[in-house]
Amino acid sequence: MFLIREKTMQARKQGAVLAAVCGGVLASGAMAAPVGYEMNLRTYSGMGAGGATGMMGAMFGGGGSVSKQMDLRLTNPADIPGSYEAEHIVPDGMGVGPELPLKGERRSGGGSGSRESEQSEGKVLIYWGCGATVPKGQPQVFDFKNLGGKVPPEVAAMARQGRGKGESLPPRTLWWPHGDMGFTGIPDNATAVGDHRVKASFMEQEIRYALGKEMDFLEPMNLKAGASDLKAAIPLQWDSLSRAKGFNLTAVGSVGDKEVIIWMAAKNKNPMLPGSQTRCTVPAGIFQKAQGAMVMGEAVGPTQGFAYPPRKPGEKKPLIWAAKVRVNGYDNVMLGMPGARESAEDAAADSVVPGGGGMMKGIKGLFGN
Repeated sequence: MFLIREKTMQARKQGAVLAAVCGGVLASGAMAAPVGYEMNLRTYSGMGAGGATGMMGAMFGGGGSVSKQMDLRLTNPADIPGSYEAEHIVPDGMGVGPELPLKGERRSGGGSGSRESEQSEGKVLIYWGCGATVPKGQPQVFDFKNLGGKVPPEVAAMARQGRGKGESLPPRTLWWPHGDMGFTGIPDNATAVGDHRVKASFMEQEIRYALGKEMDFLEPMNLKAGASDLKAAIPLQWDSLSRAKGFNLTAVGSVGDKEVIIWMAAKNKNPMLPGSQTRCTVPAGIFQKAQGAMVMGEAVGPTQGFAYPPRKPGEKKPLIWAAKVRVNGYDNVMLGMPGARESAEDAAADSVVPGGGGMMKGIKGLFGN
């Protein structure tokens, strides 16, 4: 069966490749950009991992379930032919596949977009820094009416950290697990170590790379809060991860539906904290008027790039494809004790912004996402 599928893809390749290459040259007026590929390996714990079970664990100070997730994206410089076939072949250790179908948006342009035109009212208060008390000069306040479409970088970073669920598919992009109706999840013992191969009927050159142990899934952060009183300083701690390059910590809550409060472990730093740090304190009183708040933690793991043909330093040889693999971990923990909700996802959103779902959508809408 696999051999038949291989021959079918080979038969379609010549015409599809010619159309894709010519389309790219005509669209750009010059040499087409390389095919781009992204592979994101993510370890989720807390609320992001186990639905209602994960949420309950996070609400009570950590201890939720753990899950592994993988996001694959193939971006072509030209419109993708309608009869395309594309797949990522993973090593046996992944426990899925081994052929993962890449599906998605073949063309660009023509759509009206899904960005909401509704402009939210209210303000955002931004605090930053680890410590028991709020430093002088904080918070920084942004009024939505006066933003004029300009988004504070701190708010943009928070939105990017939560990006993924419900995200619209970019044009000329094929995705996995998007469109894979048979996918039921990645096993707990899955490993990405080994040889990876990406092929498509419109690509002349396959994408091939190998991952070593240093590029495998991260261990869970195990983020925990040492207190639940929103009026007091709240110590946070997490596990030391040998492959983490650094950590990002952000907390968000609201007062009613017109005021969003954001705290960050550091400002204008990425990652915010070094990989050697495992403790940070949310200053007292930041969320004292809020019904609840949620801390979002990110462990920034290693990143590795691949390209073909290989280039020496300073060499400007045209690339056929370029791929990047990123390894990250995520965790969440609730601050305060919000009441139970009917749905785990609604509970997470409502406890962060009670009755303020429209305002949070407005924040995301400022990014077109």
